[in-house]
Amino acid sequence: MFMTELETTDTTFAMNEAGHNFTVEKQALVTDQGIDAPNHVGIVRTDNQEYLGTVGKGWEPVQPEAIYELAESMLEATDGHINGVFKMFGSSVMGISFKIADREYVEGDPIDLNFIMMNAFDGSHGVAGHATTTRRISQTVANPSKKVYNLRHTKNVANRMQVVKNMIKHFKKEIAIFDKKMERLVAQNMSQQEAVDWFRGLFPAPKTKRAEVTLENQVEIFIDCLVNGYGSDIAGVRGTRYGAYQALTEYINHHKSIRIFNDRDEEEVRFQSIHFGSGSDLNQKGLSTLTSSFTFNEDDFMID
Repeated sequence: MFMTELETTDTTFAMNEAGHNFTVEKQALVTDQGIDAPNHVGIVRTDNQEYLGTVGKGWEPVQPEAIYELAESMLEATDGHINGVFKMFGSSVMGISFKIADREYVEGDPIDLNFIMMNAFDGSHGVAGHATTTRRISQTVANPSKKVYNLRHTKNVANRMQVVKNMIKHFKKEIAIFDKKMERLVAQNMSQQEAVDWFRGLFPAPKTKRAEVTLENQVEIFIDCLVNGYGSDIAGVRGTRYGAYQALTEYINHHKSIRIFNDRDEEEVRFQSIHFGSGSDLNQKGLSTLTSSFTFNEDDFMID
C-alpha cells in the first residue's frame, strides 16, 4: 500500500511507518559494452539496490532523514500534525502530509487544510510542497492551486528553518485565497440547471456520438453527487456554488475514470491524478470558472 494514514507528531514513528528509513547513493551508469555514461548517474537505495532514477552527475539527492528533519521543524512551527505518509513510483518519490488547520465555511461541513511536502530521487523535482484540502464528510481531497513551492537547489535544504518559513508562507498565501473563494461560493445561489451547465462546460464539446454519450454519463454522475452526495442536504451546501464545487470534488475523487499503466497501484494513480494530474486540472478549472466574476482587494491576501 503506497499511502499510510496517520495522526502523529512523532516523525521517527512516521518515517518507520512509511518505510522511509533508507538512504540513497549515486552509482555510475554503464552500458552493456562497459562504457560509462559521462554526465549522468543512477540514484539507488543502499539497502536493497532499488533503482530510483537517472540524474545529472552534479545533482545531489536529499536523504529521507533530512526531509523528516524538515518535518520536525514544520511541526514545531505550527499546531499541526502528520496525517499521512506515502511513496510513489516504488521509492522514487516520497511525501509527508501535514494537517495544519481546519475550517467550516458551512456549519457542519468541516474541511481540513493540509500541506504536502515531497522529495524526488529521480530528478523530477527537488524538495516541493503544496496546499491541499480534505472535506471530511466525503473524504474528498482537492489541490486548489497550480502553485507549488519547489526548492530545486538541494544544497539550500541545510538552511532548514528558512525552508520551513518559506513553506508556511506559501501555505498561508494559498489558503488565504481559498478562504475568500469559499466564503463567496457559500453566499451565492446556484440552481441545479446552472450547476449542470457549468459542469458540462468544463469538458470539450463532444465531436463524436461516443464522446457525447460519455459526457452525458459524466453529467448524470455529477447530478447524483449534487443532489444525493455527501453533505448535499446541509443548509448552505444545496443550491449554492459551494455545493456545486463540492459535488465536483466528489466526482473527481470517487467517480472520475483513471487510466492505469505498468501495473501501478490504482490508489496511487488516483492520488496522482487528484494532486497533480487530470483530476487536479479539472478541480482548478472548475474553481476558476466558478469564481471568475469575483473581485478581491490586494489586502485580502496580506499575510504575516
